[in-house]
Amino acid sequence: MNLPQNVSKRASNRASKSAVLYAVILSLLLLVPTLSIRFVDHDARKAWENRNLAKMPEKSQFLNNPKAAFGNFNDWLNDHIGGSFQAIKFRRKFYFDVFNVTGDTYIVGENDGALFLTAPFRQKDRNTPFQWWQNICGKLQVEGFQKNYLQKVRGSHKMISSRGARVIYTSIPSKPVLIPHKFPKSAPAKFKPACEAVTPENNHIQAMRIMSPETEFFYPLEVFQKKVEDPYFYPNSAYHWKGESAWVFIEEFAKKYNFDLPKSWPQGPCTEQELDWDIGKLIGVGQTTRGCDRERSMLEIEIDSGFMYPLSETAQAKNPKKKAIKVVKMTNPHAPNNKSAIIFSNSFGPEVREQYASLFKTTYHLRLGIINTPDMKLLLRETDILDVDLAIIAIADFHYPNFLTPLMADASK
Repeated sequence: MNLPQNVSKRASNRASKSAVLYAVILSLLLLVPTLSIRFVDHDARKAWENRNLAKMPEKSQFLNNPKAAFGNFNDWLNDHIGGSFQAIKFRRKFYFDVFNVTGDTYIVGENDGALFLTAPFRQKDRNTPFQWWQNICGKLQVEGFQKNYLQKVRGSHKMISSRGARVIYTSIPSKPVLIPHKFPKSAPAKFKPACEAVTPENNHIQAMRIMSPETEFFYPLEVFQKKVEDPYFYPNSAYHWKGESAWVFIEEFAKKYNFDLPKSWPQGPCTEQELDWDIGKLIGVGQTTRGCDRERSMLEIEIDSGFMYPLSETAQAKNPKKKAIKVVKMTNPHAPNNKSAIIFSNSFGPEVREQYASLFKTTYHLRLGIINTPDMKLLLRETDILDVDLAIIAIADFHYPNFLTPLMADASK
C-alpha cells in the first residue's frame, strides 16, 4: 500500500532528525576523550610504563614533512587521549585474570607463572615484539655484532679510564638464557634452542673476553644457571632481579675481584617472603610473588636519590640555569675500604646498587636513559664525578652496545 506523500515526507523528516541527533550525540561522546586530554594525569602513565610519552610535533613539521608529522601526531594522541591509560590497564588485567595472558606480545608467560618481558615496553613498532630475545640469543652471538660491541666497550673504557678509574663491565644474566625451557608455546620456535645454546662457555661476553683479554668482564652465567631452578633465587614472575640473585651476584663479584664484604653483610640463606611483582606495574595487575630476600637495611647505606652534582664554573658560566645534574649518591659508614665507585646501569641497577655500595665508601649511580645523552656528556666532561677508584658498567645481557654511546663522550669538547 502506498502512503500519502505528506505522511511519507514527515516520516523521512523524523528519520533525518533522529539520524542527526544520534550523530551529534555520538560525535560528542567521541570528542570527550580528546577534550579531556588536558585533565589526564600523563605523569602517572609515564611512570607506569617507564618511558617518555610522545611529544606533539612542531607546526613546521606538518609543512616540511607532513607524513612524519601525522605519524608523530598519531603517537601523541595515543599517548595522551583521555581514558586510554585506564582502558589499556583494564584490558591487560582482564586478559591476565581470565586467560592468564596479558593480551600483549611484549609480556608472555606460561601457566606456571613464568613471565617474560620480550622487548622495550615503550617500543612503538609492533613488528619486533621479541627484540630482546633476538638480541641475546641471536644477533649478539654473531661475531660481527660482538666486534661492534667491543668497539663501543673500548671507546667507553678509553674515556673513563683516562681519569684514572679501573673499569669493569658487569653483565646481568636474564631470564631468556636462564629458563628457556619455560618459554610459552606462543613464542617463535627458533628461540628455545637458540637461547639454550647460550652457555658459560659459549656467549657473547666470553667471546669478547677472548678477543680483548685486557678488558675486564664479569658475567656469572654458570652460577645463575645452576641456581635458577630455585624459584626464590630469581622469581619466575619478576622481570628485574628480586631477592637472592642480587646478593649472590655481588658475592661472586667481590670474590672475583678481591673486594672485602662489609661486616654488616647479611649472610644467607635468605628468608622467604612476599615481593613486589614488577611486571604487574606494566600490565595493571597489582599482585605480589613469593620470593626470597635478605635484609637490606643491615647494610645501612645512606641514599640520596636527588643529589645535585655541581658542574664546573666554566659550564655554569655558559649556562647559568644549569648548575648541577641530579644523580644518586650512596654513602657507606661501614665500608671495608676507603674507595669510591660509580655505577652506570640500565633499569636493573636500582635492584643491586645498595649491595654494590656496601663495598665502597662513596658510590654514585647513573641510569643510562634516565639522564639524557647531552646531560650525561656534560656531567662527565664538566665535573669530577669520574675521579673514582672503580667504574662499574652494570647492564642486562640482552642490551645492544648502543647504551655505551653516552660514555664515549670526548672529554675535551
